Amino acid sequence: MANELTDRQKLLLLELVRHSEGVDPSEAARRLDVSRRTLQRDLRAVASWLRPFRVRMESQGGRLCLQASPQELGRIEAALGPVTARTAAVTPRQRAALLALWLLAEPGPLKLAYLGKVLDAAPASLSGDLNDLAPWLRARHLTLVRRQGFGVLVDGSEVARREAMADIAYEQISPYQLARMITREGDLSHPIARWLVQFVQEPVLRAVADAVEAVLGAAKPPVEEADRFEVWLYAVIQCLRVARRGQVRGTDLDEGARPGDVALAKELLSSVAKATGLPALSTEPEIRYMARHLAGLRVRLDDDFRLLSSNVTALDLAHRFVRAVEDITRLPFASDHLLVSGLAQHLAPALDRVRAGLPIRNPLLETVKARYPELFSAAESASREVFAPHGLRLPDEEIGFLAMHLGASRERRLAEEKWRAVIVCPHGLSSARLLASRARKELPEISVQEVASAKSAAHLNADLVLSTVSLPEADVPVVVVSPFLTEEDLRAVRLALAKLERPAHSSPEPGQALPGASTWALRLASSARTSSIRAQTMDDVIQLVGHDLVRQGRASDAGPIVAAIEHRERLGSVVLPGRQLAVLHARTDGIDGPFVGVYRLERPMWTRGVGEDEPVAVVLVLLARVQEDPGAIDGLGRISAALVESEALVEALKSADEEEIRRRLYDAMVRQGE
Repeated sequence: MANELTDRQKLLLLELVRHSEGVDPSEAARRLDVSRRTLQRDLRAVASWLRPFRVRMESQGGRLCLQASPQELGRIEAALGPVTARTAAVTPRQRAALLALWLLAEPGPLKLAYLGKVLDAAPASLSGDLNDLAPWLRARHLTLVRRQGFGVLVDGSEVARREAMADIAYEQISPYQLARMITREGDLSHPIARWLVQFVQEPVLRAVADAVEAVLGAAKPPVEEADRFEVWLYAVIQCLRVARRGQVRGTDLDEGARPGDVALAKELLSSVAKATGLPALSTEPEIRYMARHLAGLRVRLDDDFRLLSSNVTALDLAHRFVRAVEDITRLPFASDHLLVSGLAQHLAPALDRVRAGLPIRNPLLETVKARYPELFSAAESASREVFAPHGLRLPDEEIGFLAMHLGASRERRLAEEKWRAVIVCPHGLSSARLLASRARKELPEISVQEVASAKSAAHLNADLVLSTVSLPEADVPVVVVSPFLTEEDLRAVRLALAKLERPAHSSPEPGQALPGASTWALRLASSARTSSIRAQTMDDVIQLVGHDLVRQGRASDAGPIVAAIEHRERLGSVVLPGRQLAVLHARTDGIDGPFVGVYRLERPMWTRGVGEDEPVAVVLVLLARVQEDPGAIDGLGRISAALVESEALVEALKSADEEEIRRRLYDAMVRQGE
């Protein structure tokens, strides 16, 4: 008998049975994502189903209640059967998403009557969903075809079809739910997850998850966990479509995937093909399709792998972007070294995604636009100025991420500009804590540093003292307040703050030199060497560098050095945009200590840049051991930062003699930021 009710109606009835206090119809409609009219129709169906039972449905104080004995309610629940997360109601929004997935997954036309049966929806409702779906598909270069007697299908390229399926999944399933789908428990309670199992059996989902974890988890450096989830979803969609003869054509994809990404994609898809019995996954176009997605992955750089925070290309673009934003906003963003470093790490994989035309999803985009409208606008203008010359147009989703970095920088600066306040309250810890809590709540412009004794109040490192008792003369203003911090107290505190100058204190600059930095600067600069080499590719340069270090007696074997540089170089562009300079850097125990080398090419070579290949005339090589002195690492990092700020240093590396280069490198390490 329970089969007469839809999943949504079963859930609604179960709520009525289990909540003796009743159910608010408005809240139920919101929770089920239906209109009040649809809810009334569901309630009529529930009332009809309840007729064989001795029960009345009544409205009491605006809430719907079932009037029945506990025994009768038990009979109803038994007749209803198990209603678990797997039979959760499908909302209209989820139904529209499922409709789109059905059409995108199947190669041929589907009848509206069949779709109505599998989605438990009336043809009129599905027709309305299709009307909404058509423009959404057009925006993704897909066409919805509907003809009487023919059915409904989606027409378009295989790549566009798969990207649309991924977009729907990401819109419907949160990252947390996606992660739970992949775990051993396999949470498939979400309607999209349950749909997926209809097309790809659970053992296949597990096999794909195991293959992704084995290949990407063992990659050097390993891929971030969140990105492994994304690759799993793309691989599952790939399996789903290949099983239905929906294969990518070579003409659908751009040439230009990195060899390292192609090799990783081949290893991954070979493993998935073996586990799923789908040999068509290992074809060249399918491998290139997966390599396209691997290009934008974020990797976890362990301390034994990282020398600089990002590749020099991303660092240069981050610096230019921040300078452009500073010119627009007149706010001191360029002095925030943490901002520049964070943007560089973000841009390295992000630009690969933009270049490959991959979808970029930012669920916080509208929130960012509302909270930081002026920063979003500045980021939009700055991105056009910095990235457009390289043929890159950043979508709003990516600009939203950049605005988030700018917002975090501004929040840090505002936090540093707060007045430091100290609480003095001899009456007891409870009173002091009360006053501190009230101050933090009512006075966001101050930062409560500590609770101090009356004796120490005369020489506190603070801008203001809030005290519950009168104090002898102190070095800073003292405002006597109640532990409850009344309105009158607040006025007195704000009056005292108004007389103060804005706080000039701040945390130490991230660019401040470490102890011994000048000693290391002298050692690194003095040991810098220049060489002239002949090479046609960056691989040639890397090999020559390894063998040159062996000849110098700095290493016993070129192999570990070459391998370390190649690992780092594969992560992205190493070219300083528009400067004819490339930077190779790595950490390896194959060398006896920090190394700075300048290799000038007899003839410029072309290598991969931001948007297209660029000429390179000189290669700067920076190397350090895995367990290196922090002063040396700091010095090498300062050289890389100086490259993006000093045109004179770049020009010196191209043409100056060795002594001039050493002098400029030393200046870059000891005078950075002056």
